[in-house]
Amino acid sequence: MCRLASMIIARKNRAVFSAETDSHQQILTEFGLRESDRLGGIDLVPVEITPPKGNLSLPLSKWKFSVDYGEYKRELPEWWDADKAEAACRAKLPEWAETRLKGWKLKEAFNPVHPFKMEPKDMTRDELLALTKQWASVRASVRASVRASVGASVWDSVRASVRASVRVSVRDSVEDSVWDSVEDSVWDSVGVSVRDSVEDSVWASIYGYIGSLFHGIKEWEHLDGVKNPWRSIRKLWTSGYVPSFDGRTWRLHAHADARVVFEFTKEEMEEESGSE
Repeated sequence: MCRLASMIIARKNRAVFSAETDSHQQILTEFGLRESDRLGGIDLVPVEITPPKGNLSLPLSKWKFSVDYGEYKRELPEWWDADKAEAACRAKLPEWAETRLKGWKLKEAFNPVHPFKMEPKDMTRDELLALTKQWASVRASVRASVRASVGASVWDSVRASVRASVRVSVRDSVEDSVWDSVEDSVWDSVGVSVRDSVEDSVWASIYGYIGSLFHGIKEWEHLDGVKNPWRSIRKLWTSGYVPSFDGRTWRLHAHADARVVFEFTKEEMEEESGSE
């Protein structure tokens, strides 16, 4: 499996990386590199320099060098010199970082905002309704859009960081809060479908927050023509609010217990949209 930062070491310890991908195979294609020479000798070795525990915000000097044996099940070539190869990669690493780690909130990605660990900002109901409406208009495409637009290797690292910090506590807190706030008679009839809807909406909020970290991406997959699609969820999230939707009612959750602080019915959302 290719990870950040993937490079190719060619003969004479030349390090090669791509500004677009961390797939070794795609790097070969991009630069027209061959795995073997005309006599069958090995011409290159795939390597990686990765941060401990995937934390891309760590200083580059702390990243670990290794050979990637995942795609090339064979011995290292006679010309291979591990020390020189590592030196070549480390010399290239600042250039790689300048290319691949710009345009997004790197520090925040590995120390994400937890909306329930702050007092929610004082905002009017109309302001919150407007933000919730904006979020409702794009949330259906959030997962596919963020995954496709961010890139697999960066996505895997940032998703793991955010999920580890906020996923379970935010998701479970919101679900428990909704469960407690709805009458038992309603849950008896639609409990399973409502819980699924609430869970999906919370996942969308988490993915939308992840998307908001990548301010350098101007065109998002599956959201043609939508500029800054994550502005609304970022504003809500960093203000201490997490939206949920049960198929009929939108709720905003806040405080350490994720209690419901605002509710917007589907009809109200539609009426407000039509009045603009």
